[in-house]
Amino acid sequence: MLRRVLSVVFFAVFAAQGMAQDAVPERREVVTRDTDFYGADLQPLFDTTRAACRSACLADPACRAYTFNTRKNACFPKSDVAEMKPYEGAISARILDTDPRVLAEADKRAADLSFLSASDLEAAREQAVEIGGHHPGGQYQVLEILRAAQDRTAEADYLNAMRWIGAAVAATDAPDQWVEYARLSLAIETDNRSEQRRNAERAFRASANAYLRGLNAPVRVNALMQMAPALERLERGRDMVRALRLAEGQGARADVTAALDAAIAKYGFRVTGHRADNESARPRICAEFSEPLVKAGTDYAPFVRLGDAGLVVQAEDREICIDGGRAWATLHRDLPRRAAGGERRTADPRCRDRALRARPQPVRIVPRPCLCAAQSRRRGAAGRDGQP
Repeated sequence: MLRRVLSVVFFAVFAAQGMAQDAVPERREVVTRDTDFYGADLQPLFDTTRAACRSACLADPACRAYTFNTRKNACFPKSDVAEMKPYEGAISARILDTDPRVLAEADKRAADLSFLSASDLEAAREQAVEIGGHHPGGQYQVLEILRAAQDRTAEADYLNAMRWIGAAVAATDAPDQWVEYARLSLAIETDNRSEQRRNAERAFRASANAYLRGLNAPVRVNALMQMAPALERLERGRDMVRALRLAEGQGARADVTAALDAAIAKYGFRVTGHRADNESARPRICAEFSEPLVKAGTDYAPFVRLGDAGLVVQAEDREICIDGGRAWATLHRDLPRRAAGGERRTADPRCRDRALRARPQPVRIVPRPCLCAAQSRRRGAAGRDGQP
C-alpha cells in the first residue's frame, strides 16, 4: 500500500511541474514493442499506466529509458539501455533530447504563429509527445524506416507511408520529416468524413510542429505550405491566408505567392460586387463586401473619397452605399471590417484602393479592380505596399 501511495505522490509532483509547458517538448520517446530493456533500473512504479510511466520518465533527467509491463501495469524507469531482451507484452522506450537550437528558438517560432490559438499549439505539443507511441519503430534503423516509407509512397499507399514516416519523426524530430508526415496525411484518400477530418487535423498539427522546429526559412515555408491546405480542409480559410502570408514574408517563392493570391480570392476581405440604382435623378451605388463592416462607432467618410461633396455615404452590414446626383467615389483599402470573434480588422493590405462610378441613365459602372498581387504585377504596379 505504501509503495502505491509513493507512486501517486511521485506522479502528482511531476504533473504539477509540467503544467506550464513550452510549445516544443524538451524530450521525446522512441518506442519498441515486445522488448524488455533489462537492467539499469531506477525506482520502479506499480499499479500505473504507460502514459504515466512515460510522463514520469520524461520529467526525470536521470531517466533515459523505461520498460512498461502491460501484464502487471508496472513501470521500470532506466538510467540507460544496458541490454535488450524479447518479452511479449512489454513496451520499452528510449528517451531522446530535443535539439537545443530548436528549444532556443521555440518561443520566437510560436510567436510567429500568433494566428493559431493556445489550444492549437497545445494539440501540436501533444502530438509531438505521443507520436513515438503511435508509431513504434525503435527496432529499426532510421534509413530502413525511410526506405519503407519511400516504397509505400511509390505504391500510393499513403496511409502506411505516413505511419513509417511517423516512426522516423519519433526517432529524429527532423522538421523536414514533420513536413512529410503532414503531406502524407493530406494525401490519404478516404470517403469517410471523420477520417478525412482526423487526417487534416494530424496534418495541421504536424505542420505546426515542423514550423516550430524549422531552423531555416525554406523549411518553415514548406511547413506553412502544408499547413495552408490542412487549415482549408478544417474550414479555417482566414487562418489559411495568414499562414500563407507568413510564408510569403519568409522568402519569395512563386508557388507561395500563387497560393496566397488564390486564398485571398476565396477567403480574404474584398469587394465581391456592385449594384446600382440609376432609375432616379439621384442614383445610388453600393459596393458589396465579403464580410460585415464594423457597425457601431465608425465613420466611413474618411475611407471613401467622393467625386462630389454632396454625396452621402452609408454603411449597411456588408455594403457601403453612396447616394447623389453623379456618384463617383474611391474606396480606401483600409476599410474597417468585423472579423470572426467581433474584433476590428482592416482590409487586406495587398489590395489597393478601388474606384466606383455611377451616373444617371445610361448608367456606367467602371470599377478599378482590387489589385492583389498577381493583378498588380500584370498591370506593372510597384508591388505590394508493414507499418511500424
